[in-house]
Amino acid sequence: MRIISGKYKRRKLITPRNLSIRPTTDKQRESLFNILADDVVNTRVLDLYAGTGALGIEAISRGAQSAVFVDNNRQAIQIIKKNIKQLEIGSQTTVFQRDINRNLSCLGGYQFDLIFMDPPYQHDYIDRTLIQLCQKNCLADHSLIVAEHAISDQMSIPDDLVRIDYRVYGQTQFSFLEQSRANASEKK
Repeated sequence: MRIISGKYKRRKLITPRNLSIRPTTDKQRESLFNILADDVVNTRVLDLYAGTGALGIEAISRGAQSAVFVDNNRQAIQIIKKNIKQLEIGSQTTVFQRDINRNLSCLGGYQFDLIFMDPPYQHDYIDRTLIQLCQKNCLADHSLIVAEHAISDQMSIPDDLVRIDYRVYGQTQFSFLEQSRANASEKK
């Protein structure tokens, strides 16, 4: 697995030896970042269910200001930290080992412009996590959330958010969400 583009283009990322972590494929990541294009530059990124950290690291490579990585798997956290160390991007990153489904209190005080979510498929993790993100006030003005999930997964979107786009790649779907217009104007 490699970084697709940007400052660290072609640099290799450490990946797991087993399949307990399901990283986003290089091809899917390239497609996603082609869609996001320059919208990544100077953003504060949150990579939830981070796995190898490839999405957040790719964002930093393409000009994101900072990235916070959250995963509950100890092996994933070790891999993320090794990838951060080998790229020398520690000053731009924060890593938390937390069970995202139970509590995102580690994010208190943080707000993000771009949020990636890649939870295990066939669960309702996305639904619960979206609710927590809204409740913890983690969304900056004009935040974009990209949720990766199986096309067969049914997603309940909280009233605070609206799905603005989606893309399908084989059995995987990327759903793009942002704050609903009514909710965004209430925050001002």
